[in-house]
Amino acid sequence: MLGQTPDPHDRSPGRSFVGNVNLADWLRDRSPGVAERWAEGLAGGGGSWEGGAEAVLRPFCRGLVSFLPGMLTPVRKEILPLWSECAELYGSVAARRGLSAGEVIEEFHLLREVILRMMFERPPARPGAMLPLREVLLLNRALDVGVTQASVGHTDLLFFSLLHGSGSPSPLGPGEIDEVSGQIRTLQMEQQRILRHAARVRPK
Repeated sequence: MLGQTPDPHDRSPGRSFVGNVNLADWLRDRSPGVAERWAEGLAGGGGSWEGGAEAVLRPFCRGLVSFLPGMLTPVRKEILPLWSECAELYGSVAARRGLSAGEVIEEFHLLREVILRMMFERPPARPGAMLPLREVLLLNRALDVGVTQASVGHTDLLFFSLLHGSGSPSPLGPGEIDEVSGQIRTLQMEQQRILRHAARVRPK
């Protein structure tokens, strides 16, 4: 009957009942694989990661992907500034790798492609279940923010380089690579602090 609420205990033939799909948990479980695929795609996309910049390729991928599950949860407002800052840092490093604005956007869009491919290969939902639209929209919105902030980081560094008369940003030196890696670790540690606090105050 139209409008009738499905009975979760009904096991009659033709009815398939599946539990709620938690996209955040699915993404958290697969974050290492997503990060590695993204890193492989970036490394295979050209030579701009060669030399010193290669040292921050996987830290960036692992760090950025680690923020995404939290962006689908109630603590997303606390995670958003960390995700945005890391994406902006990625964009500034892209400028120092010699990338154009369009190229850094393409690199970030590759992350979206990797996630979508994994969704088809290892679906978050069992047959008969539907993905939670709200979480899918939150994920898409988070990725859009990442693209925007990476572009901002790229543009800002180019602007300051022109403002100070250097013309184009200089390549990353060893000390700067260590600094970037440290910034990524600091952002991840702050996320862990937020998640631990959220777990403690969560209603039982």
